[in-house]
Amino acid sequence: MAILILVGHTPGTITGQTDVVLRSFLIASAILVVGTSTGGGSSFAATTGQKTAGSTVVGSSRQIDHSKCALPQPAIGRPSVLPVRIVRIDTGEVVLVNACIDGAGPFPFVIDSGSSFSVIDKQFAQRFRLHQVGAPQEAAGIACSATVVPEQVTSWSMGGLALRPQVVFSASLPNLEPNQPLAGVIGSDLLSRFGSVRIDYQKHTVSLGAAESESPTANGVVRGPTPTPTPAEFVRDVRAQAELTVVARQGGVVAYAPIKFDGSTTQRFVVDTGAAVSDISSSLARVLHLENAHRSVEFSAAFGCPVNLSEVKSGRWTVGQASLRAQSIATLPASGLQIAGILGSDVLSYFGVVVIDYRAARILFES
Repeated sequence: MAILILVGHTPGTITGQTDVVLRSFLIASAILVVGTSTGGGSSFAATTGQKTAGSTVVGSSRQIDHSKCALPQPAIGRPSVLPVRIVRIDTGEVVLVNACIDGAGPFPFVIDSGSSFSVIDKQFAQRFRLHQVGAPQEAAGIACSATVVPEQVTSWSMGGLALRPQVVFSASLPNLEPNQPLAGVIGSDLLSRFGSVRIDYQKHTVSLGAAESESPTANGVVRGPTPTPTPAEFVRDVRAQAELTVVARQGGVVAYAPIKFDGSTTQRFVVDTGAAVSDISSSLARVLHLENAHRSVEFSAAFGCPVNLSEVKSGRWTVGQASLRAQSIATLPASGLQIAGILGSDVLSYFGVVVIDYRAARILFES
């Protein structure tokens, strides 16, 4: 797992908690969690207490044929439902959608709310001769750093839905499996332009709340919930919800959820559908006196860097009104990103259905 930041980004004039949020602004995320073994799920080594993540494609509602690349449809006013595939990595479930570029494809992209910007693999950017629109940026991650390049993608679609032209970052992405390259990442910069997104882990669909809007141009912070209504189709079976803090900066977007551990003060965790496992900063884990789980998690992070993180036991914890099951949480290194933690797909998929509403600044759970 790796979360990347653009070196040299500054928080501007906003101060306080928002200043901390902006200092840790993300460009790509834990999406890029890929198991070091490629068997059918997790494997546990009893002698060391260590677990190694494995990835498995577990299903699809329907495949999109190549003809859909030629005639993508524009988003409409009501929610658009896209078929997706699910990759189970360790205890999490990462969502893949078929995307097309210049009428070619489809190629697998990760639906990753934890990535503030959308990303395309460097080889695909070269294949489609994307136009570089800015200077390369240095991105730092948990295990390593790399150079990423802003590129303009003009003609593309996902799930048969036409997308607006936009700037994405090109970088070297790891394979999902030895023979399954990962083409790119659909980040919150794009997801937020549809207002809200509903991920159904049981039916293998992603629903987008509205027609795609223009890319955000202003920096800002929205603290929820706002009066903006969530689409009626998304709230029929909701059982719990929590407010979000949605931060937009330099075209990127990140959503943070309120997490409490056994009555502690609220901590803001990145809502990360692309993270196979949830994480907490090592310093916060010490402050909260979370018990050592005596095991670690291994995986290949963004740019293919190997990572080994120790784990702690969550104890009782909540997100908004929803109580979360006690589980192991990986600890982020002391050096690197200054964030409290990550709410990953191991937690989100457990609810069956999750709705991230960027405009209303709320997250909804069905079970």
